[in-house]
Amino acid sequence: MGFTIDKRFMLLGFSMSTTAPLVLATLHEPVLISVSTALLTLPLALIVYLYVNDYWGPDGLFHYVSSVSMRLGSVQLYSWLLSYFLYIIYTVDYVDYMVLKLPDSVSNALTIVLPVVFSIIVVTGLSYLVLLALSLAQVILALPIPQLGWVRSMAITHTALPQLFINILSSSLLIVCITLVPYADGDTRLSRYVIYVFVLSSALMIVGSFFKASLVITQLTSLGYIGLILAEYTALYNLLYYGLGFKRSKLIIPALVVSLDAVSLMNYDEFYNITIVPSVAALYLTLLIPLLTVPFYLNRSKPLTKALNARYIHIVLSAAASLMMAYGAYTVLTQSTGVSLYEAVMALITPTLLGIVRPLNRKQHFSANDKYLT
Repeated sequence: MGFTIDKRFMLLGFSMSTTAPLVLATLHEPVLISVSTALLTLPLALIVYLYVNDYWGPDGLFHYVSSVSMRLGSVQLYSWLLSYFLYIIYTVDYVDYMVLKLPDSVSNALTIVLPVVFSIIVVTGLSYLVLLALSLAQVILALPIPQLGWVRSMAITHTALPQLFINILSSSLLIVCITLVPYADGDTRLSRYVIYVFVLSSALMIVGSFFKASLVITQLTSLGYIGLILAEYTALYNLLYYGLGFKRSKLIIPALVVSLDAVSLMNYDEFYNITIVPSVAALYLTLLIPLLTVPFYLNRSKPLTKALNARYIHIVLSAAASLMMAYGAYTVLTQSTGVSLYEAVMALITPTLLGIVRPLNRKQHFSANDKYLT
């Protein structure tokens, strides 16, 4: 069975949007940081490729982990929902007030209008088409062409080693969102798109070390953040509505997104600071779990003698990617103080306890997704 052109391009557009290529290109980090970031996130990208090459359905990472342990899968699910729901909310504020830097009256209006528009796009199934357009625009604008506003300027760093690691970790947070790819309406025969997206995004980030973006291009990175919000919103909707069969999410999720962004208008700076720490802490937890379960899931049905070499590779990839997530969680905890530290700790503990005490029903979940199994 072949694919329509629409299916191929729509899936590629979704996958490309998860890494926000224009944002990566404008980071303008020293080449050492850019190359290190690409190398550090390579095991993660390879794991995503291996996962979607085996199964690619709307329940994403939850499927892989719950196949090994439903309680562990439930911890992963609850922490994922916490992390990405908060991300969708506070990134709208970030785009309106900190990237576009528009007058407050305009930003206030956009804080209400954008979530409404995003909700309509996702619920009506237009997100893949919009993401394709956004990803194409980002790649074109990320090309270091002088006429587009790029100036040759090599980034130089004199950063101390500890801060250097933190800068690399911060840069990797964007590429880490490639883990959203498993939540698309995908097909295992197109799993190579993960590699294409990773290579192109990493290349644009490295090239960006030698070129500095103009103010206009920097403001246009809002396209990258909007694409990332839409990709996350689509992944959230796919997981709840199609993956878990939670039909009421068609109304509940848009209502929560719009209303909470409206609440952020009371004090967007404070709202951003309150929500970003638990979101990032939960992100490291929700990604650490599927990275640790890679060897168990991928070799679950293979004879040990035939899978031994592959198992070693899976263990190495798992260890490398898991260390990055563990270090990220450690960094959040050690750099947070006061209320932020409390939020970070609760973002790690609450989904863990909830997943152990209230795991999802295995039979109900897997029966709803049989058509995606290969």
